[in-house]
Amino acid sequence: MKYIFFILIGLINGLFTSGAGQLLIFYLVYVLKKDTKKSREFSLIIMPLISIPTFIVYSLKGNIDIFMCIIFILISLIFGFLGNKTMKKINPNLLNLISGLFLIVITGISLWRIL
Repeated sequence: MKYIFFILIGLINGLFTSGAGQLLIFYLVYVLKKDTKKSREFSLIIMPLISIPTFIVYSLKGNIDIFMCIIFILISLIFGFLGNKTMKKINPNLLNLISGLFLIVITGISLWRIL
């Protein structure tokens, strides 16, 4: 069952390029009953690895501005490091609440654009 779920996460990441990390965290915390902080750390390690094939495919089709990617990577590295340090100091339940609210807002914005 968990392998099927991980295949689903890879497909979601490849198709939508977002949301798969949150889905992975949900699965690890609420289905497999893993520690919230460990699940988030695991997600931070796994998501870049499964994003590499997506990046390669989009790059080969010429759909990516490499200069912009480098800027985003540098900014993401800096703030990812700061976020990781901050995450370790926040209560896991508060992390789940913030994550859930973030997903609701992003989903709302996406739906608003569609409509």
